[in-house]
Amino acid sequence: MKYRLISVLLMLGILLSLCACGLESGTQTQASDTSSSTETTAIGALADSGNYYSTSFGQGEVTDVNVVISADDWQDILDNPEAEEYHTADITVNGTTVNNVAIRTKGFSSLSAVASSDSDRYGFKIKLDKYVDGQTLNGLDMFVLNGSFADPSYMREYLTYLASAYLGCNTPYISYCNLYVNGDLFGFYLMIEAYNDSFVERYTNSNDTVLYKAESENCTLLTSDDATGFDVQYGDDDGNSNIKNLISILNSTTADNKATLEGILDVDSVLKALAVNTVMGNYDSYSGSKAHNYYLLYSEGKFTYLGWDYNMSIGGFSEDNGASVTVDVTSPVYGVEISQRPLIEKLLAIETYQEKYLGYIDELTTYFSDFETTVNGIANEIRSYIENDPSAFYTIDEFEANITESDTDLTQVEGKANGMADKGGMQAQNGGTMGNPGTTDNANASSGSGTGNAPNGSYGPDSTSDDGYAFNNSGERPTMPDVDTQNQSPPSGMPSRDGQTQENFGGDAQQRMGGSMINTQAVSIVDYITQRIGQIKTQLSY
Repeated sequence: MKYRLISVLLMLGILLSLCACGLESGTQTQASDTSSSTETTAIGALADSGNYYSTSFGQGEVTDVNVVISADDWQDILDNPEAEEYHTADITVNGTTVNNVAIRTKGFSSLSAVASSDSDRYGFKIKLDKYVDGQTLNGLDMFVLNGSFADPSYMREYLTYLASAYLGCNTPYISYCNLYVNGDLFGFYLMIEAYNDSFVERYTNSNDTVLYKAESENCTLLTSDDATGFDVQYGDDDGNSNIKNLISILNSTTADNKATLEGILDVDSVLKALAVNTVMGNYDSYSGSKAHNYYLLYSEGKFTYLGWDYNMSIGGFSEDNGASVTVDVTSPVYGVEISQRPLIEKLLAIETYQEKYLGYIDELTTYFSDFETTVNGIANEIRSYIENDPSAFYTIDEFEANITESDTDLTQVEGKANGMADKGGMQAQNGGTMGNPGTTDNANASSGSGTGNAPNGSYGPDSTSDDGYAFNNSGERPTMPDVDTQNQSPPSGMPSRDGQTQENFGGDAQQRMGGSMINTQAVSIVDYITQRIGQIKTQLSY
């Protein structure tokens, strides 16, 4: 009787979540795919279950992306990558072909780093409607292909978006993919729905909708921020007047007048994204020294925060290298004073907001309490593709080292100080002392301990989303997959790592890249998250 009651409750939850998806205000309303593949695969949690873009995002399988482009145009892309010039091509994604689309390179520091190396493994942006107005791939108008730059694990971006989706943030659909160019395998990539027209229209069809990208590295939202660093990606706003209004209200917010801020900002979206950055060690973001890698979606008079570009999360940012593992959850910035980030300082100064934020921290630490099992499940799905990746930045040994627990004590790792490095290890023009305000300088602190004991695959509170994101075929939040973790020991001869020196993971990666500063020192993602959770539990005394 007990189990029958549980089954009835689960079915009721599924029906309610499907109804919620059907009432969503966006224009995409395709019926849900009844396939169960995303429920049984470790890489299916962020796939579109047929609700919007058909099978474009793999349904839990690795997607095939085939690009057919003239030899001259392809060579021009490779010869002039930093021009970021679009070229025409035809693409086929999981059997669906679209002709006359646009493809170009993408990126900032990653683009320049690869351009200065011997590698051609660039990130790419594919725009379906650049040359043919209204053209889409099963409703999708733009996506990007990321090559795991600075990430030997191939998982940092995927896992951080997984955390975002779990908390109910507006999250893009994602699939691992094999990228083919003119019939030849080019590399194993991550295919991500771009924050563009089709993404926006999944969530809203309001007439006042505007999507802003934090284009510069100084979108601080301080009173000194003139909003010129934000680029309008969708809709219209002359002079970024909405952003200026947000800046004005935000910086004058207190507990007594917070209702004014709530009138123009989805505060919960900020608190959730901040919790993701804090737990997942994502400091190439608004929470770090560069106030960038985020979007603001304005609709029906209110802003929603959208996180973006997570490939250097989980301690992978070169200013960090794991030292951020000790960041104080009540002052969750790294490499910058919290006073320089009003979207964090002003919100966390209000007790009710801080309590909600800490609740999201708790949810994520429970969700990732068996992080190594989660990583092993994904590794089992993608390992063979990495082994066969002809343009990989890293060797298979470097991959294994980056997903395996070691004896490295990250509390003893020092972040980059004077002359601190930029993305991928490139040297910044102006250095600075890294220590985290409000925490131990240079992250030298005692390690915490403690592990969660939530069952693998358990649902968190409020297991259905109210934002239209179909986490799996039942509309549930992504859950930790049940995976076979046998035979997961790393190969013999794996490079050892010293917590003080953080030696190169594999030695030959930088040489393979022609001497460029591709980051080969990224810390093990299992080391970082398990130790980060321990630190959080110690800080919050539970």
